[in-house]
Amino acid sequence: MTDGYVNELEMGKCGEYYAIFSLTKQGVICFPSDQGLPYDIVVQSEGRLLRGQVRSTLRMRDYGKSKNVYRFSTRTGKGSIRATQCGYCDFYAFVVIEDEKIGFMAAKELTSCKNIGSIKQTLEFRTEDKVYPGRIYPTGKQRILDYSRNIESFSSFRRVAELLRKKS
Repeated sequence: MTDGYVNELEMGKCGEYYAIFSLTKQGVICFPSDQGLPYDIVVQSEGRLLRGQVRSTLRMRDYGKSKNVYRFSTRTGKGSIRATQCGYCDFYAFVVIEDEKIGFMAAKELTSCKNIGSIKQTLEFRTEDKVYPGRIYPTGKQRILDYSRNIESFSSFRRVAELLRKKS
């Protein structure tokens, strides 16, 4: 399935349409935004218009010590040179193209502790479909990995809508 992707722009458009498809399946009214805006999709939720940024990755990969993860960058600008400032969008949709998975997170869940006023620059998810062995210590004890960041745990937009409703 990887042979059909020409460039990152096409993959990004594919992710945007998949996010709209997924939101529509969940009964949410949504549509793509215009080019040049700091958000990709607009969602109507309880009389409010929410701005969403879609981030896409092709597949699960290994990144250094992080094995079998879906990694997403939230940086913006040509060449992804700038950290994203809080307030550009209300939520993020993280799309895995090959596995057809999606996770939604409110922007306020992604605020950086290091860079005040910015969004975390990189986010990694795992999946429930894989077994992740934890570290085995010399005593024989095996560490259990933290599975709280499974992409499947974030597939419902309702959770994000509730978080954003509490904000206002």
